[in-house]
Amino acid sequence: AVEEAEEEARAAAAVGRERARSRSKSSGRDRDDRRGSPEGVAAPEDEEANGGYTKPYSSLRMGSVPPAVAEAAAEETPRLRASEDEAPGAPAMATVYAAATAAGGSGRNARQRPNQDAHFCLDEGAGLVVGVLDGHGSALGAVAAQAASQEMQRWLRRPKNQAALREDAQAALDDLFLDAHVAVLAAMAAKTGAEDEEGRFPTGDRAVDNRVRAPIDPKTRVPAEGGTTATVVAVVENRMLLIAQVGDSDAVLGGRLVDGSGVSAEKLTADHTPCSLSEFRRVRQWERRRGAGKELDFVYDSPTSELLHVFEEPAGGEPQLSSKAAEMADDLGVGFKSMRAERPSHVVAPPPPGGTVSPKLAVTRSLGDPHLQACGVSWRPEVTLVDLAEPAGELKPLVLVVGSDGLWDLWQYDEAIDELLAEDEDLGTKEGLTAATDRLLAATRAKGEEHLGPSTDDTTLVVISIAPETKPEPTRRAPAARRGPRDDGAGERRAKSEARDSRGG
Repeated sequence: AVEEAEEEARAAAAVGRERARSRSKSSGRDRDDRRGSPEGVAAPEDEEANGGYTKPYSSLRMGSVPPAVAEAAAEETPRLRASEDEAPGAPAMATVYAAATAAGGSGRNARQRPNQDAHFCLDEGAGLVVGVLDGHGSALGAVAAQAASQEMQRWLRRPKNQAALREDAQAALDDLFLDAHVAVLAAMAAKTGAEDEEGRFPTGDRAVDNRVRAPIDPKTRVPAEGGTTATVVAVVENRMLLIAQVGDSDAVLGGRLVDGSGVSAEKLTADHTPCSLSEFRRVRQWERRRGAGKELDFVYDSPTSELLHVFEEPAGGEPQLSSKAAEMADDLGVGFKSMRAERPSHVVAPPPPGGTVSPKLAVTRSLGDPHLQACGVSWRPEVTLVDLAEPAGELKPLVLVVGSDGLWDLWQYDEAIDELLAEDEDLGTKEGLTAATDRLLAATRAKGEEHLGPSTDDTTLVVISIAPETKPEPTRRAPAARRGPRDDGAGERRAKSEARDSRGG
């Protein structure tokens, strides 16, 4: 049954892809128009509103970015073609990767439900690119994750897209995530068997609405609920990591400190959760541009009907986390969703026209989720660029772990890295890294069984081992014996003969 459900998800993704391609061709729109701003909304002018290119996190102490990249970052259009002149002395990195995944649930139940996660690892002409996707929505989560994964792999294999990624990373990644978002909506419509033919439920984003219509729930006749997170990591020019994400599938860089002082771990991905102040500001700015009132509520989970608003919005002041709401959540016994004491929270949208239920989501960016996208949830990725030169000198081994929240909710970041490195596997080999990755997955499953039982989430992780590339020393040939211009080797033979005679041989 599980295999049939996963096969159905893949089939729906394929049907949806053809439907989206057909609609895109019939619209007669070119790519520049499809990437335009939402209908009636000015294009974002600031980086925060669009969640665009993000300079390397200062807290990472990741060293300097090559000048050409730094200059491009200032223009918010990073160009990622590094050269020896741009990064003198920066070593190229060798990479090995491994992946593991498991469905959620407990015991026998874990084998009776489809895994809504998806992942991919491409190591072709453009270099290593990996992705982790975590679907949500009981009926359509697997469809969404499979559709996005398949579309992203197709996009990344096209040579023209590989070139675009090197020339203008932000624009190229926007295209990648836009195509994946459209593929998700089309696959969801193929699965439900209904789409918004009358155009009653537009997202308000021309880049999307020109290519695809919202999937419709055949029972309620309102937009279907479901979508996926997506985190994509590319190793660029064997020197840098380019990370694009929507949602909460985190990427963590870590390893053992070479000075022997322990393990270090740093999260490279941004927070796309209802507890993120930057995301709260982005949504409120988006609402002001639309000229509409507040459309998304940022709230803590609550067993009561009262909304516990995560942020206070004082008149004329800056929004800030509400300590009162957090205390009320504690008093109601809400608890935490992760080992890092993160409270469970959601964004909540008003019901769609004709609907009675307010859709909610635990992330502020995703692929899919048509009605929530019309209310401020965004498909546009946040992009981060990290130079590997300094961490490669400070951490050995150096590893990047990309995982769904089924992994990260059960670990402190440094503890997960410590568990990955706990044995003596050679992480520079495929066999050793695979063994360590499988061991971390097994430890995560055990923690899930202990703490969550049948509520254990699907878990997926991709691990990349990174090390400075070592070039073998050239083989030096022994210098040939010097001979005189008339020496035909006879002198050497006479010397050997005389030596034998002196030994009595």
